[in-house]
Amino acid sequence: MKKQTIAVVAALLAASVWARPSVFFVGAHPDDSEGFAATAFLLRDKYDLHVVDLTRGELGLGAKGRDDGSTGRRRTAEEEEACRFLGATPHFLSEVDGDANAGEKSVAQLAELLKAHKPVAVFTHWPVDTHPDHVQAAAVTAHAIARAGVRPERYFFEVEVWQTVNYRPLYSIDVTSTIEDKLTMLRKYACQNRDDFLAKDNRKRALMRGKECGFEYAETFTTYDGKPIENGVLSSLPHKLAK
Repeated sequence: MKKQTIAVVAALLAASVWARPSVFFVGAHPDDSEGFAATAFLLRDKYDLHVVDLTRGELGLGAKGRDDGSTGRRRTAEEEEACRFLGATPHFLSEVDGDANAGEKSVAQLAELLKAHKPVAVFTHWPVDTHPDHVQAAAVTAHAIARAGVRPERYFFEVEVWQTVNYRPLYSIDVTSTIEDKLTMLRKYACQNRDDFLAKDNRKRALMRGKECGFEYAETFTTYDGKPIENGVLSSLPHKLAK
């Protein structure tokens, strides 16, 4: 019995020693991975990735699909499939698409996840946005980090350029090697990818951001104060910083 106990303890210690650090991505809806997925593919070999959705995208196909629960179930399944492709663990909080708030239950859920995994970095929506759910996702993230008592690096991503406003890119990440993986992932959000819109639109934005900094394709991120984080998770990736 003692030998078995020692073996179990040794295995647990080994697992804790070799466990990879975690990185969290917090979005408002399934498919908000359009803001970070190509960079996440660059990070996945080194970090344990977690994708957290504030809602299940219940309103994505109209009020009827929200009210009968069908759209939420469909988009949950799409997110789970997309996360399998990325190699990330999906999590869902308790807000409802189109009526999201920085609710107590969601803040508590995210705080518990952060305490359990102690991520080295958390990415979420830039908090100035025309979509109120995106704003609430940023607020839940801020509250949860404070409540959890953790101190991860904090980064913000953009989504549609007409939604993310007053946003100035700081990091431009070269995602030329992973852009096709990102587009394949986005196509798994079928109910929001009508006529391949998500994939086409994100290719255009990545080309635009790449042209700005000399890469073929780029994704951009910023920080609260617009200053780079020394030796942060993004600094190890091919990137350029805004001048």
